[in-house]
Amino acid sequence: MDTIREPFSSGSSPIHNVHPGMRIVCAFLFSVAGAIASNINSGLSILISGILFVILARLDFWLLLRRLLAVNFFIAFLWIFIPFSHEGHELFKIYGLTATREGVELALIITLKSNGIVLALTSFLATMPVQTLGAGMQCLHLPDSFCRLFSFTYRYVHVIREEYTRLHRAAVMRGFVAGNNLRTYRTYAWLVGMLLVRSFDRAHRVWQAMLCRGFNGRFHTLRKFRLCSADWMLLGFVVCVSLGAVFLDYTRGDFRWMMQF
Repeated sequence: MDTIREPFSSGSSPIHNVHPGMRIVCAFLFSVAGAIASNINSGLSILISGILFVILARLDFWLLLRRLLAVNFFIAFLWIFIPFSHEGHELFKIYGLTATREGVELALIITLKSNGIVLALTSFLATMPVQTLGAGMQCLHLPDSFCRLFSFTYRYVHVIREEYTRLHRAAVMRGFVAGNNLRTYRTYAWLVGMLLVRSFDRAHRVWQAMLCRGFNGRFHTLRKFRLCSADWMLLGFVVCVSLGAVFLDYTRGDFRWMMQF
């Protein structure tokens, strides 16, 4: 059975050994700090911090680079539109379209902090199996229904894909050829409808089977997680770099006010 691969989940780096709940908290705090970054200095600090987390997690460079390329493929569209649609001082012109300095700066800030957040989230969250991530969410006392929804979505998303592949293959064997016509749209609508019906039926059967086996709404793991000093050190480091980014965002890199003291 084909499952979703987790290439970064195994390892012995300092981050791999941190409590899963603590890693979720670190990822959340750093993401918030990165989201509110609004100047180049704070965006650059977010990116540098993300690179530090990658080094701590000892992630495979080439595999990580492939993921970054996928992320930056979408960011490239921002570089096409934002410099020419944002108001500000003229920087250069291309075929009558004026790119502004403020637009280029905004696109650069988004690029820096987006890459930094992706690196940090990969270091914190992709370095543990999804089952462990679900256990970490339960340790943080997140709603059980939310934890179950997350775990089952991961567990059965490839089952849904296999079911869709089977239905599509059956349609092709009956002479279906995709095209830009009403019959194609009707066939795909039928596929999606059947997929939803079968998914609901499977979910009901799985839920009944789990209840018969004594499932009480909580997932249990064989490994017991306990907080240690390394966990608090990582949290303290993340808080420091997050506050540093917020400080740079607040002061906008201007430290002349410190000379007054």
